[in-house]
Amino acid sequence: MDEVLLDVRKLKKYFPVKGGLFQRQAGYIKAVDGVDLTVEQGQSFGLVGESGSGKTTVGKTILRLIEPTEGEIIFEGQDLCQLSESEMRHLRAEMQMIFQDPYSSLNPRMTVKRIVGEPLLIHKRGKGRALEDRVRELISLVGLMEDHLFRYPHEFSGGQRQRIGIARALALEPKMLILDEPTSALDVSVQAQVLDLLLDLQKRLNLTYLFISHDLAVIRYICDRVALMYMGKILELAAVEDIFQNPMHPYTQALLSAMPVADPEYQPEEIILEGEISTLGGQEGACRFAPRCPARGSDRCTEEEPVLKELEDGHLVACHLYD
Repeated sequence: MDEVLLDVRKLKKYFPVKGGLFQRQAGYIKAVDGVDLTVEQGQSFGLVGESGSGKTTVGKTILRLIEPTEGEIIFEGQDLCQLSESEMRHLRAEMQMIFQDPYSSLNPRMTVKRIVGEPLLIHKRGKGRALEDRVRELISLVGLMEDHLFRYPHEFSGGQRQRIGIARALALEPKMLILDEPTSALDVSVQAQVLDLLLDLQKRLNLTYLFISHDLAVIRYICDRVALMYMGKILELAAVEDIFQNPMHPYTQALLSAMPVADPEYQPEEIILEGEISTLGGQEGACRFAPRCPARGSDRCTEEEPVLKELEDGHLVACHLYD
C-alpha cells in the first residue's frame, strides 16, 4: 500500500434549518453524514453523485473553507480539525482547490500576472524578479503564453480561464488538489484538453487529486478509485474499473445506465429513478436511497441503515441486498 496522504474519518457537516416567527432552529440539513475515505499519495480519487449529494461540501470541509460539525481530517498525520486558523492558513499551501466556474473564481480587476502571483505574495514565497520568473514558469506550465500575463479574465475563453486557475493553484507547489467539477462549465473538446493537462501535471509534479464530478465518463478517464455519494453518505467505493465492470449498489447501477454510450448497436436497459434527491435527509435509521430504490424489498430498508462494508477486495458497498 502506498503512503496515505489524506484520511477522512466519520466526517459530518450539518447546516441548521430555522423556521417560524422567531426563526427557531427546526432541524438540520445533513449535507455530509459520516463520510470515511482514504486518498494515497499520487492517487486520483473521485467523488460522484447527483447535485445535492454532498460531494462539494466534502471538498470544502476538508480544506476547512467551511467548518466540519464532527469527524477527523488527517493530512500527513495532522488532524486539520485541531489546527488554529493561522496554522490552517499555513497548511493550505499544501492543499489547493480548483473551482467549477473558472470566471467567477478569478478577480476581474486583476491581470493574470497578479492573479497567479497573489498566493506567492500572501505566503511570502517571492518578490521582484524571482516572483515574475515564477509566474512566467507557471503560465508556461499550463500551456499559456507570456503575453497573456497582462490580460484580464474577460479576455480569455473558458478553457484558458481554467488554466489560469490551475496555475494559481500550483503556485505554492501543493501536494494535493481538490478539483470541484473543473470541466463541467467547458465545451467537450476543451474538457479533454484540460483533463489531459491535469494528467500531465500529475505525472510531472507527483500531485494527488480529489476529483469531484457528476460525470462518470470524466471520472473513468482520470481517477484510480471512486466513491458514489447520496444524501451525505457513501454508498459504494471501489477501484474505478470495478465500478464500471461490476456495479453493486442499485444507485450506482442507475447512474451507469444513464451514461451515453458511443455505440449505436449497444442498447443498455436504462434504470429510471423516481422522485428527486432530498436536501433534508432521509428517515432516521433507514437507508437514504430506499424511497427511490428499484431493488427495495424488505422492510429492513426502511427500518435499518446499511453499513458500508467490504464485499470484495477493495470494493465496499452499503446495501442490505448483500447481507
